Amino acid sequence: MFITNCASVKLANSWNSENFDTTKTRKILVVARDNDMDVRTSYENAMVSKLKEKGVDAVAACELFPDLKENKNRSQEEIDDIVKNFKSKGINVIMLTALKDTKVKESQPKSSSNSPISTANIGRYGISFTDYYSVHSIEYISRGLKPVYNDTQDTGTKLSSTTYILEAVIYDLSLANKEQLVGVFEIEATDPSSGKKVLDNFTTIISKQFKQ
Repeated sequence: MFITNCASVKLANSWNSENFDTTKTRKILVVARDNDMDVRTSYENAMVSKLKEKGVDAVAACELFPDLKENKNRSQEEIDDIVKNFKSKGINVIMLTALKDTKVKESQPKSSSNSPISTANIGRYGISFTDYYSVHSIEYISRGLKPVYNDTQDTGTKLSSTTYILEAVIYDLSLANKEQLVGVFEIEATDPSSGKKVLDNFTTIISKQFKQ
């Protein structure tokens, strides 16, 4: 038989620098990192709507930069051109959202191995937007992670719960490179009843971080 868990969506980890509050008064470009245009559009538009409810000036990348697509082979020059294009449109703050990981637990789940986000481990996001977007960024390379299972042999045990880990990473392009990363927020959605529930809760929780 399956062991069922109550569905939940929560802010699991967060970190922000002393510069984070200044982003609340600036124009934010929301970029959902997904090759599926329908998914990207849904997440970007939903996040923009929630941010505007909080009084934040936000715009979806699919609206302002419809031709912006993932490309693992961008050169540094191309990345620099993207940043210049953002700034030419009055964009100084970027919010990147993505499905970071999927974890499946068996009927006797191990304790969570998630560790708090701190100044000691934020390096995996890159200290600047260019670092994150670069093909050399660990986070860029691993953004399409496959489901991670427990390190056990397949014994036929039925799975009990699935947790989706989504993230929102915020960069302020007006700051020096080493200070551009201003916020990281991780959301865990366990056994959600629908994709819409994940979308609604994710955008609601993240937008609350921008309450003025």
